[in-house]
Amino acid sequence: MAHLGISPDAASRRRAARKFLFGIPWVAVVPLVFLLKYGEVGPFGWGLTVFLIVFCVLAAVGLHFHDRTDLHTPVEPKGDWLDNISAFWLVACTFGPLVGWLCTALATPTPDNWQWFYGARVVFAVALPVITMLPCLRYVRGKGTPLMLAILLGVTALPVWSAWWTMRDLLSGPAGVHLVHTGVMLQRAQ
Repeated sequence: MAHLGISPDAASRRRAARKFLFGIPWVAVVPLVFLLKYGEVGPFGWGLTVFLIVFCVLAAVGLHFHDRTDLHTPVEPKGDWLDNISAFWLVACTFGPLVGWLCTALATPTPDNWQWFYGARVVFAVALPVITMLPCLRYVRGKGTPLMLAILLGVTALPVWSAWWTMRDLLSGPAGVHLVHTGVMLQRAQ
């Protein structure tokens, strides 16, 4: 915590937790900045806003419950391969949606390759966060179980939600739609 400028005493942590919570309204203006600068708020603007708000909430929760050892898990870390996988849970939840979005935003899907782009987005934004979250469940024990479950499931739900429509399109497959006035054949999911 010293690298964040937070003293190790409890009062300093409480002040820092309040600052993180009071920072949320300031972060909420990020879409307005995107709107004023670019005329629209795209997926990157909304994703950045959600990321910063969740970061503020998680930092405040971590600082608030730091000394509440009665709410910490009683299970000792095992240090096995499952712990190594679960160590990347928050990284997968943070950067998985970004990498998945880049897979579909930077390339133009065609009728021949759209499954690869959509599949990559689902792998990065859905599969990796869920797979890295599952080993964390073995530490959800004790008095803090509801809070631990809320954090694990809530944070994991965000990247899954970011790729929900892509996953549905990937599962349902393409459907041809012929636009009469332009003569163009478009691909869309039913």
